[in-house]
Amino acid sequence: MRHTKYGYVIPTEERCYHDLERWLADKKKRKRRAEKNGAFNLPKDGDGHAKSKTL
Repeated sequence: MRHTKYGYVIPTEERCYHDLERWLADKKKRKRRAEKNGAFNLPKDGDGHAKSKTL
């Protein structure tokens, strides 16, 4: 048994918790990076794209 912030757990559980925490931290970083770089930002008005393609 190993002592972690979740209490005493077996090594397998500790590894699972570690992997989950790492995944959550990476998810937060990806979300922050996407918001900063403007990923998935679409124009709010539906006509904006159509007007740019008009001849």
